[in-house]
Amino acid sequence: MFGAASEKRSRINLNIGNTVLQQVEFSKYLGVYIDSDLSWQQHIYFIYNKIIKFTSIFYKIRNILSLDILKMIYFAFVYSHLVYGIEIYANTYIKNINKLVILNKKILRTLQNASRDTNTVELYTKFTTLPIPALHNCPILKLVHKFTYHHDKLPTIFSNYFY
Repeated sequence: MFGAASEKRSRINLNIGNTVLQQVEFSKYLGVYIDSDLSWQQHIYFIYNKIIKFTSIFYKIRNILSLDILKMIYFAFVYSHLVYGIEIYANTYIKNINKLVILNKKILRTLQNASRDTNTVELYTKFTTLPIPALHNCPILKLVHKFTYHHDKLPTIFSNYFY
């Protein structure tokens, strides 16, 4: 069944003017990789590869720098990549996001010099951040809150968004 669907999808031609658009597996737009299945796996892979480079550096500096400096480094080099576009890319299956969740916990443990059996809540609390699924929900909840209580502060495109 999937083969038939992908064959059908590959036969669709999209034209803009006289130009036929080529179908690709993924495309980068404003720093977010959008794949043809909207599984966000390419973007998650991109983020993972970007922040995994810091793990060995974090091992080396965790005993040298203060916790406040380590927090600043985390928010600059890890958190910023995780939250950019999170309301879009984290709207996928947990199995797709899980590699980022595990890597983020590993980085937090490393920076805090914590053991593997340290409570995850404690790791996030100490760095005043949230797990990735909660970070995904935050901007969405903020939008709903603004819509409900500060409707006038939203762009006009959202005026009938929830009706």
